[in-house]
Amino acid sequence: MYLKIVLLKAKALGALSRVLKQGNGVVIAGRLILKLAPNSVSKLSANKRIVLISGTNGKTTTSKLIAEALRTKFTIAHNQTGANLFAGVAQALGANPTAEVAVLEVDELVLPWAIEKTNPELVVLLNLGRDQLDRLSEVRIVSNKWRAALVGQRVLASTDDPFVVYAARAAEKQIWFSAEDKGHIDAATCPECGKLLNWQDDGANFWCECGFSKPNANWILHGDTLNQQFKVNSAIPGRAALQNAARAFIVASEFGVDLEAANRAITSVQAVDGRFANKQIGKTNFRLLLSKNPASWRETLATSSSGPKEVLLVVNANTQDGKDTSWLWDVDFKPLSGRTVLVSGDRRIDVSARLTVDGIAHQIVESELAAAQIFGKVDADLIASYTAFHRLAHK
Repeated sequence: MYLKIVLLKAKALGALSRVLKQGNGVVIAGRLILKLAPNSVSKLSANKRIVLISGTNGKTTTSKLIAEALRTKFTIAHNQTGANLFAGVAQALGANPTAEVAVLEVDELVLPWAIEKTNPELVVLLNLGRDQLDRLSEVRIVSNKWRAALVGQRVLASTDDPFVVYAARAAEKQIWFSAEDKGHIDAATCPECGKLLNWQDDGANFWCECGFSKPNANWILHGDTLNQQFKVNSAIPGRAALQNAARAFIVASEFGVDLEAANRAITSVQAVDGRFANKQIGKTNFRLLLSKNPASWRETLATSSSGPKEVLLVVNANTQDGKDTSWLWDVDFKPLSGRTVLVSGDRRIDVSARLTVDGIAHQIVESELAAAQIFGKVDADLIASYTAFHRLAHK
């Protein structure tokens, strides 16, 4: 009874936050739940089948696709706004306490806590790469923390990422997935012993003399087909989105969901928390794209390359973005060659310097509206860091 009262109070506080336009109410509601009922996450998870999703990139999209696929058979609790820290997990569980399945996106460093508190049926591990090092740990430290937490767990993990492989091998059961990705920007040395990794077949395989190597995959995504049998569809553009859709398909299979129904549900998702949504600014129709670290910029630039010629880059360096922008020098901006490129945001000078080194012609502007006045009545891509993206997506 006490927990029910706490959840009602949290719901009311979240609603008040929205009425007062102080945010979406998710985090403040979750904080209240954890403050008044510290064991709430464990209690709310007790009678649910739990899926946790974590990784450096793709958590929000993959979680949304999994939630929609499983929703064809089960009632779902899901932190759909992308609030993936302690409060976000608590609020998602509290918002739908009677749900049969909880699909929870979890920050990389929160994953060990989430595993302990929720006793998940399946942990989906996407990738590990360099992120905001002023806020997060070095990749190997995260991999080691995952490895310790995954003992006794069941995981769906990528064979293409050596750090994920190292962590996932500690689990009791592995379901291995390969998207046939080649190479890894951060994996020069073996996560097992520290010696240089040997990459073969143009980066398709890796091994170390200590015995660490790429596992054989249970599921292989070749083009848009899984295991030469199941065609995977995605309304969200880009290779990364197709990989996320494939993971959702695999999770649906593991949960006994009708795969045709799951595929239709996955395909119905066209935008996730503002990602790939359209926003009219002035006369310009912008497609909103989020990028926050070298790996996500690489994927976003590849996706954007088949889009409109005009592109605006907006980069900030607030707490959520990471205040250290040295990662800009790990991004290859050459895919922007030949396009009309404008640059804005708090760190527009940093971005401009980086583009200049890569020989990318561009112009600095003060705001998105100033960019729209230059672009005029056209479609354009707007690639933004975290705080800029959320300001644009949710105002």
